[in-house]
Amino acid sequence: MNEATAPGNESAVRRIFKNAGALVSGKGVAGILSLGYLAIAARSLGPADMGMLVLAHAYAMTIAGVARFQSWQAVIHFGTPLIETNEAAAFRRLVRYTARIDVISALVGVALAVAVAPVAARLFHWNENILSLVYVYALAVPFLMGATPTGVLRLFGKFRILGLQMTIMPAVRFIGSIAAMTLGGGVEAFLTVWIVSAFANGVSLWVIGWRELSKRALAPALIGKADGAADRRWLPFVLKTNGVSTLDLVNESVPVLLVGGILDSAAAGFFQLAQNVTNLLAHPTNMLNHATFPELARVEAQQGHARMVRVALKSAGLATAAALPFIAAFILFRDQIATIVGGKDFLAAGAVIAGMALYQVIRIVTVVFESAAVARGKAGAAFVAQSVGALGLIGAMWFLLPPMGVVAAALALGVGRALMLAVLSWAVVRR
Repeated sequence: MNEATAPGNESAVRRIFKNAGALVSGKGVAGILSLGYLAIAARSLGPADMGMLVLAHAYAMTIAGVARFQSWQAVIHFGTPLIETNEAAAFRRLVRYTARIDVISALVGVALAVAVAPVAARLFHWNENILSLVYVYALAVPFLMGATPTGVLRLFGKFRILGLQMTIMPAVRFIGSIAAMTLGGGVEAFLTVWIVSAFANGVSLWVIGWRELSKRALAPALIGKADGAADRRWLPFVLKTNGVSTLDLVNESVPVLLVGGILDSAAAGFFQLAQNVTNLLAHPTNMLNHATFPELARVEAQQGHARMVRVALKSAGLATAAALPFIAAFILFRDQIATIVGGKDFLAAGAVIAGMALYQVIRIVTVVFESAAVARGKAGAAFVAQSVGALGLIGAMWFLLPPMGVVAAALALGVGRALMLAVLSWAVVRR
């Protein structure tokens, strides 16, 4: 039986795209709402103040990312065999372990955000009002870190519920942005809305995740003595995946900070608009990652390495083919998109939109291969790949932004991803 007709391979690919589709449906709504609130903020604030807003948010997201452990990957990696063999007590110990890690890392995140804020204020030229709100934003950092409940929902295939939950933050921002614009609020008003949305997102995620555990009688007691010892494999895996996720920030929030720090807040505003617009392409890629990892882990465990590689390659190819027409449209109509969303003051973001759209091609493949590497238990190789990619991105930003301007940001992201993909390919294919 060949690859095209192998039932295990086909069912795995179908499940990946079915689960990704469930997430994309929610993320699609979130993407539309994101464009809405971004357009409102851009037209209300202009490039410079818009840049101030996105820099403050990127700062909070970066701190949260540095402190956050990717415990959701441990829930899936170690929880999958425990659920399949009905080891409920061991699974509860795992969830208790990861949830307590989430709490500790959240406290570290708050302390770090408060401590570094004055340095960030000088670098990004925040006034006292913005700095005061950044301190408040620091308290919302724990609510940007719902790793364990995310893992629980993915493990049990609750991708549709996750998709709906993903609309909460953009919905709060969209409604709040309308209110801020109507009341004539400035960057401080919009930043307040962003802070409220972070609280709403985190609370809802933990409530939904814990409810799913309670329905299955799998919710552990977080306080008191555990009913058994933690598995010795958990901590090394969590530490490795944490290093990977911290480095992944270089592709997420850090580029905004680099653009703002090397150039200015207006450039950061242009870059953020381009990012948000092309997130309509990136969201399906992110959801593909969320859906691919648990499925590839299952294929690796049940059907072996060769089948897992074929599933990963087919998933990447299908996702790339599906995205290409939309990428072409974003490139062709880049200037029109920039002015429709942000107004004539954001015309300069058109070139960045084209670059960010083209960047999605390599991003799609890299996302799938990273999931495949971690599914194989190669978290160390994924960490190396992220390290190489991060160094490449930062170096490219440092050398290309001053002479080329903000348009170089997309090129720098592509350089980083290409280096990352080279290392991941070796880790995935090598037996």
